[in-house]
Amino acid sequence: MITAPEVARALYGAWRLARLDRNGIDQFGDTAEAFWRSFYAMLIAAPFYVILVALRLSGFETTSGPIHIFLVEVIAYVVGWFAFPFIMLYVVELLDRRERYYRYMAAYNWATVPLIALLTVISVVVDSLQVSLPSAALLSFVITSLILVYWWFIAKVGLDIRGWAAAIAGLDFCLGIALSQVTHSML
Repeated sequence: MITAPEVARALYGAWRLARLDRNGIDQFGDTAEAFWRSFYAMLIAAPFYVILVALRLSGFETTSGPIHIFLVEVIAYVVGWFAFPFIMLYVVELLDRRERYYRYMAAYNWATVPLIALLTVISVVVDSLQVSLPSAALLSFVITSLILVYWWFIAKVGLDIRGWAAAIAGLDFCLGIALSQVTHSML
């Protein structure tokens, strides 16, 4: 089981990385154990994800029953957490950065918690204020851009790379869109 101080340290590291403080990466272990323990972030982020799914599905017409929707969303959530780390196993080999994989992925996983929490808060506010479509689209663009910068910075610092960091952030973004499309098509 993970301890509260471990969670606090990891979230503090994620916060520092969000502030573009490259020393935030030092808050994450560089071992296989630290990598696997970072998947506790998936459990911490799950309640926020449930709220996001509920907001996304409100007004969404489907012939699927609640059990089908639940199973599809749970599977998508788990796949979403493990697909990118799996792909990155091959990417770090190509970039000759295998020794930096564990710390990078631990930072990436823990950084997802505040992102999902923030997206949930923003989604609740946008939904409750019934923000106009153009305003919502602009807000979505700005938030997506900030998230891409965050992922770019974590890749840059975590893997100690330059140009490829943007490609890695883009890979993560495209993977997320593809998973979302597949999930949506199954509902």
